[in-house]
Amino acid sequence: MRRTAAENMMKKVMKGNTMKKSIQVKKREKGILRYGLLNLLLAVSLLTGCGKQDDEPAPAPTAQPKVTQEPASAPEATSQPTAEPAPTPQPTARPTAKPTAEPTPEPELGELSQERIDAAMEKSRKYIEDLTVNSKVNVPAQVVADDKQFFTWDNEKRRPGAKPYLFEWSYYNGVVMEGLFRIYEADPENNAVYLEYVREYLDAMIETDGSGHNTLSGTRAGYVDYHGADCYKTAALMLYASEGRDAYMEICGDLYRDLTDTTYANTNGHVVAAEYTEDALGHNYWHSWSSNKPPQFKVWLDGIYMLQPFIANYAAKTGDTAQLALVQERLDWVAQNLLAPNGLYYHAANSADNVCNFHWTRAIGWYGMAMVDAMDAMPEEYMEERKAALKTFVDGMLQYQDKSGLWANIADKKVTATNRLEVSGTSMIAYTILKGVRNGWLDESYKDAAVRAFVGMAEFKLDEQGLHDIYFKASANGTNNYEKVSDYLTDEGKGSGPFILAYSEMLRQR
Repeated sequence: MRRTAAENMMKKVMKGNTMKKSIQVKKREKGILRYGLLNLLLAVSLLTGCGKQDDEPAPAPTAQPKVTQEPASAPEATSQPTAEPAPTPQPTARPTAKPTAEPTPEPELGELSQERIDAAMEKSRKYIEDLTVNSKVNVPAQVVADDKQFFTWDNEKRRPGAKPYLFEWSYYNGVVMEGLFRIYEADPENNAVYLEYVREYLDAMIETDGSGHNTLSGTRAGYVDYHGADCYKTAALMLYASEGRDAYMEICGDLYRDLTDTTYANTNGHVVAAEYTEDALGHNYWHSWSSNKPPQFKVWLDGIYMLQPFIANYAAKTGDTAQLALVQERLDWVAQNLLAPNGLYYHAANSADNVCNFHWTRAIGWYGMAMVDAMDAMPEEYMEERKAALKTFVDGMLQYQDKSGLWANIADKKVTATNRLEVSGTSMIAYTILKGVRNGWLDESYKDAAVRAFVGMAEFKLDEQGLHDIYFKASANGTNNYEKVSDYLTDEGKGSGPFILAYSEMLRQR
């Protein structure tokens, strides 16, 4: 459509110039020529896609408190990819840490047909298979065994000597693998290859000590009990995949003890459950505690996802009703203190009056996924409150859904070259809605928005080069570190993983 408009403009310009030349005097011909050339340049700019970015504003939010700024992910890491060299690329591997080119204006998604949905699913299936089970480089046992190899979606490249902890056990690897496990769950008979892949990854991080006790390898996994919330995301995956794996349950038991036992002192002599949770925070954990002091904002939405699904599901499996009650209290506190008047959640907070005043879509998405994954395990007595909170959450987000189906990186700001339509947060919101609908926690009418989000990503952000516009990382530190152009990457695990999760829920809708 843009090319046709530009050609018409060129035609009108040339026709106009010809007519003027026939009726105007010689001394004005130079001016007419200049005018024609300027219009011709404008037409050419439109033909080459250099028109302005879509500047349709997001719905105007209501008044909100304070103006601080933040992001989310790993508090101890920098906001740029590390300088570690990537492994030698092989023919089928996509390059890592590749910034996504500045986007052209996104088209409106328009009306969806079943054919478009099916095409998006097929395109996504091939992407996921090529990235994981069919990859010649992303072979779990090989990557975990060699501290100089990394999954191609791993742009942090942690390894012993360069980083103190969280190597292959890093949460973003866990999210990718959990997406694959959910694909297996959607059709166990036909998708067993995904379970094998996930267990190959988990098995490669386990070692057995002299007494026969199974633990996570310090040099391969990099789990420590003195860092913070990010250390426990992959514990949920191990729990989910534990059927027939006694070693998995043994390790999960240790991790659960590290978090919840008020008599257990960690490696540094501190009791996590007693020292790093607070009554004033609804018994939520600090996001990190490696320095034995809290971060600027103690409770991050990111950390709710890293911790609460694991605690809830392990507690349900073992009958720990006291911990299930604490999970309920923690989720309630977040809803009461981090929900802004505009219907969106703040990235982090210490209280309702001391918030990190950015509505980062990925942070909000972490919380959405935390809610629905914890709800799998919550007792019936808590479910009405949880369903109401989920509906409020989704209603708030839907106000800001773009006409492309996606959400901007900062949800309540208009789409720009620095605040792009972003894949990780959009994937998380799609997953949250689809899972809520599938389980009857949300009305069926919500499904369309999630399907549009998924198809929009497949059509506008996924191509032969990979999955684009995944924001690398941000930290809830009171500054706007959510709009760094260089941090929009392709095939970044914090986006590829949630995209796979959203795909798994799309499979279950069929």
